Amino acid sequence: SKISTARTSEERCEGDKTAARDSRGEAHGSRSSAALMAQMIFVPMTRDDARALRSGAGADRYPGCAATPGLAASLEADTVLEEVEYAALSNAGVLALILKPYAPRLVVAAEVPEEHVRDLSQPYGEVEVSGLVWAQVRALFADEPDARRAVSFASEAVTGESLATALAAPEVAAVLDNHDLLWFAPEELDQL
Repeated sequence: SKISTARTSEERCEGDKTAARDSRGEAHGSRSSAALMAQMIFVPMTRDDARALRSGAGADRYPGCAATPGLAASLEADTVLEEVEYAALSNAGVLALILKPYAPRLVVAAEVPEEHVRDLSQPYGEVEVSGLVWAQVRALFADEPDARRAVSFASEAVTGESLATALAAPEVAAVLDNHDLLWFAPEELDQL
């Protein structure tokens, strides 16, 4: 599954290069363009959580995963942003097993302003996001139908554990090795 992003990191950086310049050629607006940069985050939710977010009744804060410096540092040196984002998506899928037990996995991918994301400085890209709204959602990732039994078994084994502990569990490894999260458009929420 490919992660859909509205803009690549190169396009985000391009915005910094095109900041307004005054008559002396000095850049203005660099600070404000940095504030406008967005970050792709991956938030585990239940279907009811996602419907509440869509209706405007979502939570103030959500735990999730993102392509943080800590996650990037834990991967190979030549790893590109899309691969770090895929690792964040995978880790959010595991976070769903921990935080949303006995529910089919659902991960909401959203592009949010960086100032709404608090990096928890963990090697697996754990973050807390505030101010999340449905308009920021770019994709949904959900389990394929035949994953239900393995996901339930893994969730039972790791509910309440840390992400690091869950990633080391053989039940979680079986889910990650055999069951991909499938991509869905945000408009498909009610069909999941």
